[in-house]
Amino acid sequence: MAEFIGLLKLVVGCSSLLFLTFLVLLALPQSRLRTVGLECAKYVVAGALLLLIPSPMDVAPDAIPGIGWLDDIGYAIASIAAFRSARKDGKTRALYDEAERAELRRRAEGGQS
Repeated sequence: MAEFIGLLKLVVGCSSLLFLTFLVLLALPQSRLRTVGLECAKYVVAGALLLLIPSPMDVAPDAIPGIGWLDDIGYAIASIAAFRSARKDGKTRALYDEAERAELRRRAEGGQS
């Protein structure tokens, strides 16, 4: 029971830290920190969901064939969705960065003429 309480404290502490980080990032609407931070958080969520698949802690016990695997399938689907969303955010961020670099180059060339 003591190990479970220790694990529970760790989970609550990490969740609180993650929640506070999200609050700070969401308060900065146009910052690079927000876009990169949320993209990284999605990768962390995808990894955490993948770690839940072989974990013995399940919503439905794996001893029940079929029903016991539904939560694992849900974790896999949610992990894939989080990973795809993070990749999309990364591509969008790269496009904005490229547009910003092009604008800076255009301004630099226009300023030297």
